[in-house]
Amino acid sequence: MSQIITHQKKAIQAAKNHDWAAAIEHNLALLELKPTDLNALNRLGTSYIHSKQPKLAKEAYQRVLELDRSNQLALKNLARLKQKQSPPKPAFSHHQFIEEPGKTKTVELYRLAGRETLEELSIGQNCLLEPKNRFISVTTEDSTYIGALPEDLSFRLTNLMEDGNTYSCRVKAADSSSCAVFIRELKKSAANAGISSFPNNNKGIVTTTINEVDESMLDENIPVEIISTDTDEEKTLDDLDPSDDDQDEEDD
Repeated sequence: MSQIITHQKKAIQAAKNHDWAAAIEHNLALLELKPTDLNALNRLGTSYIHSKQPKLAKEAYQRVLELDRSNQLALKNLARLKQKQSPPKPAFSHHQFIEEPGKTKTVELYRLAGRETLEELSIGQNCLLEPKNRFISVTTEDSTYIGALPEDLSFRLTNLMEDGNTYSCRVKAADSSSCAVFIRELKKSAANAGISSFPNNNKGIVTTTINEVDESMLDENIPVEIISTDTDEEKTLDDLDPSDDDQDEEDD
């Protein structure tokens, strides 16, 4: 069990560092110990995509679907492969997280997406803020739901955004059970002159580290998205056209 945990944590960290060779190595080692680990197979597929090995990526995702025909992460990435698209590799540098009183805030997200989605996040990854009825939804640039801002902060930022303020949002820390984002005020509108986006910002800093993972967490069957923020119908394996499989041969 300790080897499984070690390889899992190293595989996740390697992916966050964009060290795809190490990510492949640790995910393969993990799969030797636990061949049916869906998360390891999905991570392996993503690592192969970034390593420009589309055939191996497709094989990994197809193995996921043999075990779980409705696995949304594998289905989405197989669709990307068919369209010759790759997941973005976000840039990251520490200056992106410099605190500015009143203009920046690190926030722990609530209403989190599933473990598989959280494990695919990279530090520094751009996010989008989407105001809803009672909270602001945080999504990736390809509209994958991550989580939501606390209700009080959502209310404040929604009003400021409606009056013309704009904000950037990046993943600052993430693991299989938590995510913190760094929000920066980019533009203050004339209507919001003199209004601080984040009062007492220095008291609201959140520090998040990768949690310890035990065997029970590896076995959990948590959906990719706990909360749906759109009306798209969920795809299944039958929605993918097997006749398209040969189109990836040209990428080799």
